[in-house]
Amino acid sequence: MKKIISVIILITALTSCLVGPKYDRPAMKVNTAYAAGDTMLVVETIELDSTAIRDSLELIKWTEVYKDPELTKLIQAVLANNLDLLTAIARVEQARAIYGFNKADVWPSFGYSVNAGVNNIKDNAKSAGVGLNGESYSGFATMNWELDLFGKLRHQKRSAWAQYLAAENNAQAVRVSLIAETATFYFLLRDADNRLDIANRTVKMRRESLQTITERFSKGYVSELDQLQAQQQLSVAMAEVPNAEQQVNNIQNALRILTGQVPGSITRGNSIYDQQLPPEIPAGIPSDLLQRRPDIIAAEQMLISQTEEIGVATAMRFPSISLTGFLGMATPELSTIVDPESLAVGISGNLMGPIFQFGKNKRRVDAQRYQTEQYNYQYQKTVLNAFAEVDNSLASLRLSRLEHDAYKTALDAASKAYGLTEARYYDGYTNYLELLNQQDNLFKVEQAESSTQTQQNIAVVNLFKALGGGW
Repeated sequence: MKKIISVIILITALTSCLVGPKYDRPAMKVNTAYAAGDTMLVVETIELDSTAIRDSLELIKWTEVYKDPELTKLIQAVLANNLDLLTAIARVEQARAIYGFNKADVWPSFGYSVNAGVNNIKDNAKSAGVGLNGESYSGFATMNWELDLFGKLRHQKRSAWAQYLAAENNAQAVRVSLIAETATFYFLLRDADNRLDIANRTVKMRRESLQTITERFSKGYVSELDQLQAQQQLSVAMAEVPNAEQQVNNIQNALRILTGQVPGSITRGNSIYDQQLPPEIPAGIPSDLLQRRPDIIAAEQMLISQTEEIGVATAMRFPSISLTGFLGMATPELSTIVDPESLAVGISGNLMGPIFQFGKNKRRVDAQRYQTEQYNYQYQKTVLNAFAEVDNSLASLRLSRLEHDAYKTALDAASKAYGLTEARYYDGYTNYLELLNQQDNLFKVEQAESSTQTQQNIAVVNLFKALGGGW
């Protein structure tokens, strides 16, 4: 027995051997073009363990970005009920279970075996080792253990853990995306509401104008052409009302789907002009971006997982050792099942390994290496896309503010120009065509100013998403 235990200890010590490559983060040079100017960034290797993952998730502070109480309620409803997010969370739990399954393979498995039978071959009873009555009884505790001599099982465990972290961060990426998508739809909804208000105000104004023109026409002060043009302008404005209402309906239904509900109405909060969004938003340090963006972390974890699969394939080229043991009682008489004489114990080892398989094992390793190369490229692409999204979002936020300021100035000028032209027309100093042009220009500038205000709000949303859900 001591010899057997010594052999087990020796073999267990040998399991410290681990074949296959060790993961190293790909070195990348990324050209950044933030507001500070053009720089060259070398992405350094940083440890991404479970603690780093949890710390990155704490950066999600959307409640500090969006102050609208109704938008807050809407986002909370989406995070609680969205079907895509629930699916992603289920994938996380599945990955956790798979990791536990692979983790258990590293250790021995224990079982039991109980047997009771009757042998009717009386003449051979003695030689068969059973009683003359043909009965046999046995009960054993069993043990099976594949010794992880070259790290195959440990590589599988690490691969499963990396896949779990990838699934966890993919779910977090879905959360960040849903928060951004909900806020975007909400701002578009408030823009559609504002456009509807503009259309209704314009209809009211042009209806009053048509009524005045009609009275002046009936008295012979203006021609019928003025009346027809006024009617045309009114009809054009009236056509914008159902168009805006359709947009409101479509956006509301999109938001309801995000919350996992049937079509219906959405409760509104602040207008697009009253959204208290952060005035100044830092770009953040690019190296920190690698730790906070869940899609980058997920892509790297998949690369890590695939790197471990190379180790699995490499270990399969070496022999595997498994131990099988049993301890229990065996007797031809049930009454003697607990006697010391009935004690039975045994242990056996099995060594299996490939000799010649026409290059199959080598090709298996090559296939995993090329698969890892693909994940490597995808990881680098994810990083490049992340930097591009941050740069685009910062530029969009800056330029949308400039555009909105320009349209605010244009709207103020268009309002004054319309008021002056209207007074000139009714005083007989200009024709109706000039008044129509000013009416049409005012309507278009009002819509554009509303749109640029919304795009400014959405630019904040896009930057929130590009920075991984907060700053």
